[in-house]
Amino acid sequence: MSTDETTDHKGLGNISRRSDDVAEYYDDWAEDYDGTLARWQYQAPERAAALLRSALDPGSVILDAGCGTGLTGKALARAGFDTVDGIDVSRRSLEQAAESGVYRSLEYVDMQKPPLPFDNDSYDGLMCVGVLTYLPDSAGILGEFCRVVRPGGAMVLTQRSDILEERDFPGVLKDLESRGLMREAHVSEPQPYLPENEEFGDRILVCYITCRAA
Repeated sequence: MSTDETTDHKGLGNISRRSDDVAEYYDDWAEDYDGTLARWQYQAPERAAALLRSALDPGSVILDAGCGTGLTGKALARAGFDTVDGIDVSRRSLEQAAESGVYRSLEYVDMQKPPLPFDNDSYDGLMCVGVLTYLPDSAGILGEFCRVVRPGGAMVLTQRSDILEERDFPGVLKDLESRGLMREAHVSEPQPYLPENEEFGDRILVCYITCRAA
């Protein structure tokens, strides 16, 4: 897929991967993003938050990496987590997320330009939902996630089924495990992602990745 491709909100599969373009796209969409995703029956935040809660106590400090308008933070709060920090490349989305009241802090961060602005072992857990599509250096960003999460801390990530294969995501996870950065990595079977979006439907699914920092 060309990094020059852009599209409207119904063509999520072809958004430019350049961080400036991604920021502009989601800035423009921020005000009606939550409603649109609800119509598309987007359940990934709830499912990911449940997976993270099964691995961590509710008192854990969580980084919501790519928090968007706060759908993921709300899901984390409903799962019982009460200390969540959010980062995102879309400033308008961060403004929407702030209105949710579920975040301890929110910060503009371009995850295509590591390192992340956090010390080693800053978090007990991390969730990254619907974001890795726009981060083509899978090994680089996952390595950063492992750095900022304490050893033994849990992470839940999502990746589109088509991109999982395209970028050999299982191979990246295996390499990170062999390098001693990650352990207990598991990739779920593909599941519905945006079932009521005409482009995604039953063609583009989502996989849930669970793992721990080593």
